Amino acid sequence: MSNVGPVKATRENLYTADRTELYDNRDRLVRDQWVKIMKLRIVREKLEECYHSQSVNHMQNCRALVERYLNDLPKARMGGRPPTLYKKEPQAPPPDPAYILAEAQEYLKEKDFKGALEKFDELCALPVQSPLPLLSRATCRLQLSQYEGVLEDCNKVLKFLNSDLTGHEEEGCTTVHSLALLRMAKAYKELGRLDEAKSALMRRNVVEHKLGRTTNDEGEDENVEEKQKAAEEWKEKGNKEFKNENWSAALDCYRNGLSYDMYSVKLHSNACMALINLKRWAQALKHAEQCIALEPNWVKGYYMKGRILSNESKLEQAQQVLQKAAQMEPRNKQIKGLLEEVNSRVEYVESRLRRRKPKEQQEKTAEDSGTEQAVEDVDSDEDYCQDGTCSPKTVKVRVTRKDIMNIIVDLCAAMVGVAMVWWFVRQEA
Repeated sequence: MSNVGPVKATRENLYTADRTELYDNRDRLVRDQWVKIMKLRIVREKLEECYHSQSVNHMQNCRALVERYLNDLPKARMGGRPPTLYKKEPQAPPPDPAYILAEAQEYLKEKDFKGALEKFDELCALPVQSPLPLLSRATCRLQLSQYEGVLEDCNKVLKFLNSDLTGHEEEGCTTVHSLALLRMAKAYKELGRLDEAKSALMRRNVVEHKLGRTTNDEGEDENVEEKQKAAEEWKEKGNKEFKNENWSAALDCYRNGLSYDMYSVKLHSNACMALINLKRWAQALKHAEQCIALEPNWVKGYYMKGRILSNESKLEQAQQVLQKAAQMEPRNKQIKGLLEEVNSRVEYVESRLRRRKPKEQQEKTAEDSGTEQAVEDVDSDEDYCQDGTCSPKTVKVRVTRKDIMNIIVDLCAAMVGVAMVWWFVRQEA
């Protein structure tokens, strides 16, 4: 019998149900491909030597190597995965966003917010290049009282660049960001988070104010640029007075600037610092809260609020505010120092309270405690009998200080009554 060698592995006969044979065939295929590549490399090296050695006669003397190299080049390539082994299932074409949007609009016309929400979910699942699907989904969720979802979508909208928006002028919103902030304010209000709702409304007013789209009572457009220049001039004057430690004069300048631009975070911050130096904590706290409402991600507002609360001895509130500021800027030395100071004060107060509680408990127990006296219950028919001997049952009666005081008061009242009777009898005699 003649020995039959292994079948040559090719891309066509590579697939088989036997995994061992499959891997052997794959290794043979890869080995054959590498042999072809190395042969082609040798031909190329010889061709390069021929070009260098023959110089101007290379066209004639190296023609055979060139033809061999060009014939073997298409065959000497590493093949990828066999198409018969890894079959790709045909994928359905992606849905048309315009068609989904048309269906969502039909649901909105019928006020079917659940159906519209499902369609907007499909739109948002696609690679989103616009904030409008998120904003529309937030509107549907607001109608369905899904307030946490509204906040999530609106926060995503605020990460996009702001752009103009039409159709919501009645709500006072001309941009995507302002409408998102208005939706957030409504959601916060329904959740009972009124401070955050107020902050969202204020930020929305800032967006419209910076674009110069707010109107006065007469309906004329405000000249925003001139007012901002005037506010900047008052701020510079206030900074000069602040450097000279004229806190009252600086505060007046900052307030004049706020009369021109009430949404300026810097003016509120500077006014707050002037009031802190004047130790007018209640007014300073209002300006610090305005800074937080206008710029929630600005750490200085939280630092000023924590400082004010610390000076007002509201240590727990100051601790919470400063911890939030420390999370925003962990390397800020001022915040770290103030937070450590507040923490030490809180620990001191807690230690004093811990020392005071045992004393109060001791005094209370001393007041309530009295002597227990053993009294024989002679009138009782039940006797205590043991080992054939019986004795009257002993009952323990607890007498407290309050009982003793009541007895003394009753005795005094009785003595006063006896004395008054004796006095009347003697007068009649």
